[in-house]
Amino acid sequence: LAATAFYTPSEFLQLVPSPSDQIVRKYVMQDFIADTLTQLEGNRKDCGKCLMQLHGLCNEDVCSVMTTVQHPEDIDPESTLVFEYMMAEVLFSFLLQLPEGLYREMYYTSLAIELRKAEPVILTNVFETMVENIVARVQFIDVECLNRLSNWLAVYISNFGFQWDWKKWADTASEAEDSPKHRFVQETLLKLIRLSYLDRVRAMLPDSYAALIPAKPPAHNFKFTVQAMDERTRDVSVAMGRCLKSKGTVEQALAILQEHYSQWADIDDEKRQTLAREMLVEHVLLLGSKTFSHMLNAIEKFMPALQKFGDSAEAKLQIAQVTEDFWLRNPQFFAITIDKLINYRVIDPATVVAMLFDNGHVGSWSKFHYWEILHNTVKKVNMRVVQLQGRLEAANAAANAMADDDAPAAENQTAESVEHVEATLAQMVQEQKDVVVSTTRHFARLLSSDSGAAGELDRAWLHGRFKEFLRTYRVQVMENAP
Repeated sequence: LAATAFYTPSEFLQLVPSPSDQIVRKYVMQDFIADTLTQLEGNRKDCGKCLMQLHGLCNEDVCSVMTTVQHPEDIDPESTLVFEYMMAEVLFSFLLQLPEGLYREMYYTSLAIELRKAEPVILTNVFETMVENIVARVQFIDVECLNRLSNWLAVYISNFGFQWDWKKWADTASEAEDSPKHRFVQETLLKLIRLSYLDRVRAMLPDSYAALIPAKPPAHNFKFTVQAMDERTRDVSVAMGRCLKSKGTVEQALAILQEHYSQWADIDDEKRQTLAREMLVEHVLLLGSKTFSHMLNAIEKFMPALQKFGDSAEAKLQIAQVTEDFWLRNPQFFAITIDKLINYRVIDPATVVAMLFDNGHVGSWSKFHYWEILHNTVKKVNMRVVQLQGRLEAANAAANAMADDDAPAAENQTAESVEHVEATLAQMVQEQKDVVVSTTRHFARLLSSDSGAAGELDRAWLHGRFKEFLRTYRVQVMENAP
């Protein structure tokens, strides 16, 4: 649906029964609602106000409006068009539109919040009915739509005191862990924990939900605890811990690693590098584990050491895998840390792809955060390509403008600038190709192998994510097709 196109009703999203003899009237009303959504996208508050007043522009017999009657529960949606349900259907049609929504997901979430604030009783029931009707058909929903709905619901609930009728989904825990409903509810709860904290979310849930949320709050999984180490490993870890806590420098940290591991005569140089790399990454992550700001500062400070140890594809992959193990119980910090490591060129996007499609993840293809990391990585590469293309156009324009100038030094400087941007763009385009091609190959490898998934449900999730990837990055896939 483009901003200038007509609203296309989705058969799947006919969420509430409506009179069959009024289908044309319903379409015209929903097209009117869709126009309002698109025209006022820049201001959700104004859009919300206009939507709530839209029915006033129609004759009284066009539709029923629950917010204007004394007993809204008496309105039968099977015998009359209900304005609030039509409005909600349009909103969710936009939210779940494929291959991509017309606007950012958060627009539809924030608009729903504004609408509920305007009518806290009626629209609370309307949105709950809509979500419940979608979840009732969850086994037929595309995985990307399921992901969007989970994001929408978590933010929506968090804006209204985390109140929701969880009893209606009380049987979820008894379903298979990879079933669509189980995964949808669990991922929504995990997002609520991100937006709040574990004890608050646990307090609002029935006892039957205990298996769907973590037993402990999100935390790091530091490997080198005293109980888990031999004596010589403990000596290295203690020395590194003291160095980093006392604000030691990069050179001091590297010297400690060199001093200790050089004494281990029973291993070769490659093994020493592997152990030293793991020790460094674990302690840098521990140093930054308190907050996002601490993490950013820790990575930035020890970036030269991390880059030194990440001198090959295998080394970069180990850094990413150690990061995943460290944040095993905190997917949010895992995603953020991976993003920062890419920004500082400690690892590259191809490293993330290799890590995510490791055989160790077989059986976990239903977990949302892996695919969020993949999308963030690919989008980051695409964004860099677009930015560099813009810089190259600007550099070429500047060079052309100076073509008739008599200042050769300035011409040479501009030419060097253009060449530099061209070289950087070529490198980034190659990186984009590597990511898209390797991701596609990994999907093909896993889906064509009996060991690529842990069962039919796991394979269905993997197949759904493959469809999502091809749909989302169809332009890049076609450009880089062999």
